[in-house]
Amino acid sequence: MARPLPQPIRTIYGIYRVLIKTRLMPGPAAAVKVPQAERLAGKPPGFMIGKVDTDIRTWDDTVKGRGGPIPVRVYARPDLRPGAPAIFFLHGGGFIQGGLDHTDHLQRALAARTGYVVVGASYRLAPEHPFPAAFEDCQDVLQWMVEEQPQGLDPQRLAIAGESAGANLAAAVVIANRDGAKHSILHQTIVYPFTDTTLSSSDWDTSGMPGTDRSAGELMVRLYAGAEKDNPLINLLGADLAGLPPAMVISCEHDPLRTDSIRYAEALRAAGVPTHHRHYDNMPHGYLVLPGVIREARSSLEEIAAEMMKRLGPETAVS
Repeated sequence: MARPLPQPIRTIYGIYRVLIKTRLMPGPAAAVKVPQAERLAGKPPGFMIGKVDTDIRTWDDTVKGRGGPIPVRVYARPDLRPGAPAIFFLHGGGFIQGGLDHTDHLQRALAARTGYVVVGASYRLAPEHPFPAAFEDCQDVLQWMVEEQPQGLDPQRLAIAGESAGANLAAAVVIANRDGAKHSILHQTIVYPFTDTTLSSSDWDTSGMPGTDRSAGELMVRLYAGAEKDNPLINLLGADLAGLPPAMVISCEHDPLRTDSIRYAEALRAAGVPTHHRHYDNMPHGYLVLPGVIREARSSLEEIAAEMMKRLGPETAVS
């Protein structure tokens, strides 16, 4: 039996429910009516983010993608050494919200904890840009990382990570990269991922999370996947997962994606992929983005960084 949500998350979610019910805060159906530029600029409130690693250096750039320019941000510690491994981190937001600033604090945290180069991106959002737009943007940024090697990163030691919709995109990029045998992705971190476009899990009806019920899931599938909802690069549980790099999969109890995240970890293991599955039985969906109010988010970041470092090696160049 799931434990109740801890404070202050229980109170915050109660406030969210009131705001959505009174239409002072848009739910998913209302959010897509907001101009895309505003959705791309969204980020969690400062008190939820908490202390940010301000000593991390950043460089904003633009990648020439197949669908147009893609804003990217590169992160590194001041003591970065040439030849460091690199992490490509993809934000969540149901494929309809979020951009460079949404998980800026997480990218800073990973750069601080690993000494690696970290890259974030503002991929195109649905409904204006359904699949494969966001997926192609992520592929194009990864290609740019390999070709341009920003801040001297080692293109032979790459990791990819994402949370929620970003976890779906990260997993899809890894699958496509295996099939194309293109780049040296040595590890994938998949945090409470969207993996099943059929929405077969009853968690969509029982999770209790504000703004994330079955109708929200159906909207997300319709706007992002459309006629491609059976494509294994979206419906990950229908994909061939053999031959993928080692994975860390994170699931949490109070989450409409709880069962689907667990099923994905099990599917990876069944396919022979070395998989570290971490389940948080008292955490809600999106907890990783809220280290200012959830201490488990901070410890989880430490664990994610440690797992990546185990697979990618030292932050210095290797011969």
